[in-house]
Amino acid sequence: MTRATHWAMLGLATALGVGCSTFRPEDSQALIDQGRYEQGLAGFEQALRERPADVERRIQYLRAREQVVNRLVGSAAAQLVAGRLDAAAAGFRQALAVDATHERAAAGLAAVDTGRRHQVLATDARARLAAGDAVSADLMVKAILAENASHPQARELDRELRDLERKKALTVPVLKSKLQSPVNLEFRDAPLKLLMEALAKSAGINFLLDRDIRADLKASIFVRNVRVEDALDLILQNNQLEKKVLTENTILIYPNTPQKLREHQELVMRTFRLSHADPKLTLNLLRTMLKSKDLYVDERSSSIIMRDTPDAIRAAEKLVAAQDIPDPEVVLELEILEVSRNKVRDLGITYPTELVGPAFGGGKLSQIGDFSRSTIDVDTGFKLKLLRTDGDTRTLANPRMRVRSRDKARVHVGDRIPVISSTIVGTTGGANGAPVTTEQIQYLDVGIKIEAEPTVHADDSVAIKINLDVSTLGEPTTTRAGTVAYPVGTRNATTVLRLRDGETQALMGLIRDDDSKSGGGLPFVGEVPGLDRIFGNQRTERRSRELVLLITPQLVRGFDRLDATAAEFWSGTEAVVRTGSPFVQPLAEPAGAAAARPALPPPGAGASAATPPGTPTTLTVVEPPAKPLVLSWQGPASVKAGEEFTVRLNARSAALVKGASVQLRYDPELLEVLSVDDGGYFAKVGGAAVFTPRVDPGLGTVFATMGATGMEATAGDGALLSLRLKARKAGAGISLKIGSMVGVDETNQRLAIEGSVPMELKTQP
Repeated sequence: MTRATHWAMLGLATALGVGCSTFRPEDSQALIDQGRYEQGLAGFEQALRERPADVERRIQYLRAREQVVNRLVGSAAAQLVAGRLDAAAAGFRQALAVDATHERAAAGLAAVDTGRRHQVLATDARARLAAGDAVSADLMVKAILAENASHPQARELDRELRDLERKKALTVPVLKSKLQSPVNLEFRDAPLKLLMEALAKSAGINFLLDRDIRADLKASIFVRNVRVEDALDLILQNNQLEKKVLTENTILIYPNTPQKLREHQELVMRTFRLSHADPKLTLNLLRTMLKSKDLYVDERSSSIIMRDTPDAIRAAEKLVAAQDIPDPEVVLELEILEVSRNKVRDLGITYPTELVGPAFGGGKLSQIGDFSRSTIDVDTGFKLKLLRTDGDTRTLANPRMRVRSRDKARVHVGDRIPVISSTIVGTTGGANGAPVTTEQIQYLDVGIKIEAEPTVHADDSVAIKINLDVSTLGEPTTTRAGTVAYPVGTRNATTVLRLRDGETQALMGLIRDDDSKSGGGLPFVGEVPGLDRIFGNQRTERRSRELVLLITPQLVRGFDRLDATAAEFWSGTEAVVRTGSPFVQPLAEPAGAAAARPALPPPGAGASAATPPGTPTTLTVVEPPAKPLVLSWQGPASVKAGEEFTVRLNARSAALVKGASVQLRYDPELLEVLSVDDGGYFAKVGGAAVFTPRVDPGLGTVFATMGATGMEATAGDGALLSLRLKARKAGAGISLKIGSMVGVDETNQRLAIEGSVPMELKTQP
């Protein structure tokens, strides 16, 4: 609404109000509350025009105008946050039409113009990022966030740019040769530069040699059936050299010295956030095992910052993953039962026991003969005691405590008795020098106190150290100084239990029996049996107390099973940390393949050990083996739950087999491995000289290694393993998988493996 329209409506309201002398502010306020701001304000303005000097009406008008402007500005600000710029601009303009000097409305209208400019920049940045121009998109996003840090589109683009930056930062080039097949290398005392030139031309790898590498450095290598990358690593390690991969086909070679390592070896910065492990202990672990120096611990956030080589960082990740595991927790269910029985018998007649003579007032012997009723005191009270008391008390407590492994849990069921002790200190001050008495209050715990310290073991059993203390309060005794002392009876027991999850153990036998018997009566007559009941009395009292403690551990969280890759991995040498396997995997070459394959002669190669001097060596490309080791399963198609059965792993090979190693995987909840036996594949050559089976029920794996005697090898069909199994559950499919399989021939070359498919079994009730 324009200002002219506003004043027109005001004039109309003035014309309609001519002749009216009454004004109801609640009517105009009701219009404002309904959202009819113009009409509501028109009423307040009309009333003010009628009485310009009325201070109360001016205050009502100003208050109503401020209320309307605040509502309009608040609604427009909400539209601005939601990204609806047109609606926000209309709201701010409407607020300025009511109050042209309102600063928030003017600032909001300026923010709308800025938001439209930011939308254009964000759209342009999105288009540039889609086109691959991440640098320009990043500059635009930073310009938007510098003016409005909460801009939703800019924040989303910033997250995408940061993700792209992280992916680029974590991408490590891997050396790839154009020769995808294994090679044979035979070089003797060849100059290193000529050897690298031969590899560069044959394998398509670019080499950059550091200036400090000696020009006369020579290398010798004789390998067969290895990858080009493995052969290159062997050459470098044998000559105290290191490599730095620059691209997929370019590497830098430099001497393996501390100075050159500091110049060329790239380091990675990594922050480990710990959830459960102690940061200081983890810091000492990394420093001890990896010899890392650049380590920093932040106890505030439980994090460790490490700067080291990529291999050291990978090793640290495995170590931290193995240590940063939650502590086991257990719920201890305690049931405490104390039974107390009391039986009292007090029967008989009590006779007079005293006759007191004259009271010697003044201690004169002349008063001995003064016998009268006032001087003689006689106990004439006869008492007949017929008392029978039986008591039975039962105290029960059933606390439940959740406690972490190796932490202490304490339970106290009883009272805290105040014990007052007085201290008298003499003084010489004051009028009479009276001593000063001070009192101190200490509390004594009486009742049942239990301390339990559980320790959860890897087999989910719980060792609990129990300390039980039961105390009872006796009758108080007051000393001459006025201090009250209590006798305390106590019973305690300390032991260590090892229980399974859910197993209940009872601690019993803490019994206390008290028997007392007392009697009284006339001398001589009251001592005769039978007459003691008439001329005397007897009191017998028997007290019995027994304490029973039942304890049951309920495991909440046990030890997490470590992953095999985190529990054991290669860590390199004493000088260098490497997480990869240090072994070069040889690849088998079929017979006759080398003679039929053309050779690629590298220039300037040295003399071969098998050829006369001066004859150039060759870089030979070999083909993969053509004779595989074929595997197959033999066993029943279905089994019954709880019934034992036998499964065999058979092998067939046209090439000679010297040994094999196999890893099988299964679900330990569905299948139980009873035994692993030799299948007799090497029976033709005297049997398996080596057969080492191992079963891990926790991981659900079976390892077995077998080999022929001496240099013998065999071929053909036969069983490698014989497994005796038992199905645990009915109605579930059982799968027996081959995790890994390695077979070698008579020359210790690896054989190709075929047919390693899982064996599926059905279970019946």
